[in-house]
This record gives sequence, C-alpha cells and structure tokens, in this order.
Amino acid sequence: MKTRVTELLGIDYPIIQGAMQYMSLAELAAAVSNAGGLGIVPAMAFQTTDDLRQEINKMKALTTKPFGFNISLVPEVVIPELIFDYIQVLIEEGVQIVETSGQRPAEFIKPLKDAGIKVIHKVTTVRHAKAAEADGADIISVIGMEGGGHPGSSQVAGQILWAKAAEELSVPVLAGGGIVDGKGIYAALALGVDGVLMSTRFAATPEVNASDAYREAVLSVPEYGTVLTMTSLNNAMRVANNARAQEILKAEAEGATIKELMPLISGKSNFEAMMGGRLDEAQLSVGQGIGRIDKIQTVSEIFEEIKQDFLYVHHRMNVLLS
Repeated sequence: MKTRVTELLGIDYPIIQGAMQYMSLAELAAAVSNAGGLGIVPAMAFQTTDDLRQEINKMKALTTKPFGFNISLVPEVVIPELIFDYIQVLIEEGVQIVETSGQRPAEFIKPLKDAGIKVIHKVTTVRHAKAAEADGADIISVIGMEGGGHPGSSQVAGQILWAKAAEELSVPVLAGGGIVDGKGIYAALALGVDGVLMSTRFAATPEVNASDAYREAVLSVPEYGTVLTMTSLNNAMRVANNARAQEILKAEAEGATIKELMPLISGKSNFEAMMGGRLDEAQLSVGQGIGRIDKIQTVSEIFEEIKQDFLYVHHRMNVLLS
C-alpha cells in the first residue's frame, strides 16, 4: 500500500503501533516493523538514559526496518528533568522517527526537527492537531473517544475527528481509536486519512510485554466494558472497568488531588500489579475495540489477517458498485 505515511516513513503498510507504556518494548515494536508497519517503543518506560540507549540498540539488533520511540508528556509517566536528556539520546543513536504526546510539542519538536527526525504528534482534537501542525509535526495522530489510554475529554467519535482532520490539515493524518482489523483500516482510509494508529489490537499478542493473565483477561472485556478514569485531572484515560478503575473513580468523586491519586494511577505500580497477575490492582488500558478481539495472535498473523480483511472489503465495495 502506498500513502503519504508509507512514503514519509519508509514502511510497507500505513499501520503504526501505538506506544503502550512498559508494554510495547523492543520485541513487540520490532515485530510490527518487521511485518511492514511502524513499531514504537515508549522512551519514558526507562528510568535512565543508559537504559533507553540499550533499548534502542536492542531495536537495531531486532529489525533493519524503520521504527520509532515515543516521548510521553502525560503526568503519570513523565520525568520532566529527563525529557531533553532522553531526546538527546534519541538524536545521538540515530532514531529517525519520534512520536510526541501529552501536551503541545513546540519546544520538544525543535531539537528533533533540527536533527532531521520525523515527528508524529498525537492529539484528541482538531484544534490541537492544527497547533501541532503549526509547531512542525510531520504527521498527526488523531484519537477518537473509542481509544484506550488517553482519548481526551471532549469525547468525539473517531470517524468525526478523522474526517474533519483530513479535511482541515495539510500534513498526513493517522486515525486512532477502535481500529483492530482490515475492515476498520479500510473505513478510516475512506474518510481521507493516510494511515492508522493501533494499540489495543497488539495487547493480545505473545510479543507484548505483559503477563499471560493479562492477555487472557483482555479477551473477556466487552466493547462496553471500559470506563474513563482521571477526568478530574483533565487527563481522561480509558481502561477496563475493574476494581482498580472503580477505586480511582470513587477517589475522584471524593475530590482526590493528583498527589493522592498517584499511587492508584502510577504507570509503574499498575504495570507491576499486572505482571504479577493482580489484575484488579491495575489500570488496564484498553480501547473499546477490545470487544472485537477474541484470540491471541502473533504480530505477523495479525498483519496477514488485516491484509485479507482489507482485500475482502475492497472486493465487497467493488461488487456493490457494479
């Protein structure tokens, strides 16, 4: 497939794997890149610049295809004093693609663009998309309310945001939120975008850095089985509706501050609980698309299925037109 995204990033398919904190490490990201998409590793999952540098070298050993790293600026994962140090490591190690997310990227984009790095910025509104375009982002990911992680507080459906962004932006647009197969990709591209961002689909893979208990648990979450936490912080997060989610919602309803919420929402503590199989003690970040995932598959199997789905829909559309 050839779109502005595949041309700009040098990939075979316009499928970008969204960064999942602590979970989309080199094994998953390299598998996505090797399958023809773009794998992304979350830089802020690493406690030191040396750890980050090791992960970059691991990626280089696992794939010769393009890959990217994410710089997250959301409060539960950010390490403010390290951001520019991490950006410098990405530059020094020759990472060619960086995704930014969490706040307006202007000051973070400049050193990346000065180094010739292509920047993808993730947003949840068209207003923020236009700001990121003005700041110099090469590609904008637009996430609908269906998405896992941080889908924003405006709660606008993806198909509305994607079409509007494609109409109003000059740079390529990625559609994110609820897309899990070739049918969804076909529908998104029909709205004018240049590619898709998928995260939840890769949560049920052997390559994801997660416990077997997590992989099995997410398969049982229905499309209506997610809730938005952290809305009181203006940083809404879509997660599985489990005991931890209800605990957070209760604390928010009682007026908890970010300091009081941090033990409940901290990415590191949630990840440790998940890896230990204590799923009710963890925020399990998944989008509504989880309701359409019913089996664990390798990344290569997912890509093959996506291609077959896409071709089937294309054939069906041609039949309808004829």
